Amino acid sequence: MEPGLAPEDYRRLMEYNAGRTPGTLVERCGIEFLDMGYDWFSARMPVEGNLQPAGLFHGGAHVVLAETLGSMHSYLLANGHDVVGVDLNATHLRPIREGWVYGRAEVLHHGRTLISHEVKMTNADGKLLSIVRITNFVLAQRSQG
Repeated sequence: MEPGLAPEDYRRLMEYNAGRTPGTLVERCGIEFLDMGYDWFSARMPVEGNLQPAGLFHGGAHVVLAETLGSMHSYLLANGHDVVGVDLNATHLRPIREGWVYGRAEVLHHGRTLISHEVKMTNADGKLLSIVRITNFVLAQRSQG
């Protein structure tokens, strides 16, 4: 078994997210979580409903999917400490007009206070659509009192 994450971690993440998604971008954008491992996490988002005026998948929707994957996976890697994004950059490579966008976040760096992911977005055929890099800062646990 890979260090750090176990099947109960995935269950814990889904339970954590279940009560928080109503009214959030995760729900509004139709993000569906697919699978995860110690150093990766995947999800998909429908193109329909996430278009820009020219009829293409919105570049900001790529970023929403990437930040969702990177931040949620960082939360688990940080043993449930809250995390906040401190840097994000995106390069959009290919348009998509219909179907699903698949995202897979892979850990680039897992330190004590910073966790960075590279998120690659592809279409159903595996063609690369966008690459996003996100870095999250792990917030210190607050002491009681």
